Amino acid sequence: MKKSFNTKFNKILVINLGGIGDVILSTPALRALREKYPDASISVLTSPYGYEVAKYLPYIDEAFILCKNLKILLDLRMKKFDLAINMRTIASKMGALKMRLLLGVINPRLTAGRDTDGRGKFLDITIPETLIGKRCEAEYDIDLAAALGADAIDRKIDFPIDKDAATKVAGILKDRGISGDDIMIGIHPGGKLLHRWGVENFSAVIKALRKEGTYKFVITGAAAEVELADKLKAASGPDVINLAGAMNLRETAALIKGARLFISNDTGLIHIAAALKTPLVAIFGPGDLARFDPRHLSPKAEVMYKKSDCAPCNFVKCSSMKCVKAISPGDVMQASLKLLLH
Repeated sequence: MKKSFNTKFNKILVINLGGIGDVILSTPALRALREKYPDASISVLTSPYGYEVAKYLPYIDEAFILCKNLKILLDLRMKKFDLAINMRTIASKMGALKMRLLLGVINPRLTAGRDTDGRGKFLDITIPETLIGKRCEAEYDIDLAAALGADAIDRKIDFPIDKDAATKVAGILKDRGISGDDIMIGIHPGGKLLHRWGVENFSAVIKALRKEGTYKFVITGAAAEVELADKLKAASGPDVINLAGAMNLRETAALIKGARLFISNDTGLIHIAAALKTPLVAIFGPGDLARFDPRHLSPKAEVMYKKSDCAPCNFVKCSSMKCVKAISPGDVMQASLKLLLH
């Protein structure tokens, strides 16, 4: 920590430019800030994906999406924040430069954030971390809140689901022949390209589970993943229901909450499933397991992970994808039955 700070913050900006999972995992720290500074205005600047989480959090006053247009930063500058907090890893020197420039435009009175491998020295108040995580991502944000005087006594991860979303999903499922008595298994084949396990693998698990019991299989996914989901449905049988692109994030969460099991690649949805305590099989490849292991959040999570010498990584291309390919349908099948039968 570089210097002391005035705890009378009237306007606080939290910057978290990560995805769905990053914002979900920041909720204990955000809630602690609200409890410590009940009269302050707390805003969040995030990505389009993170916005879908942040805008519904009851302890956040406003959420903003960072876009290429500088207008949003100039608008934030006019708000004259007392404190701006970067709740995100600074992964590179370029990332440090971009964050420094962003904060320079917003011009808060005080800055705070993570000092990732020494790249956050420009911030006024910092906590140390390494690029490859050693603890759950949420713990770093909790430490950062504590450095600002906001101790997170309640470390529960939040993902609120409203009654309208649950009602809509119930109607969608009913229209497709799924009732409350059916045992529903959610399948999520999407996510980052290098995190995807493969349609043929998910299809093999669906076919194997079909032999073990009477289950209803529902594919989830974003609008950009409809084609991928169509391929999985075509490979798995006409009884598989494809709802990719048919639901928003909160509706997808309502579906996950009602599932008996959720099988997913390493995406933000695994953190939703873990937060909702839905039995979960999470398939990890190149992701940072120490940071994003859903078992930190739920005793009902099983993680499929075969450590490789090059993981974790943040590559966007890989010629081998050996970390993901090392996981077999049999591995996922065994974990699924463990959760379904206990």
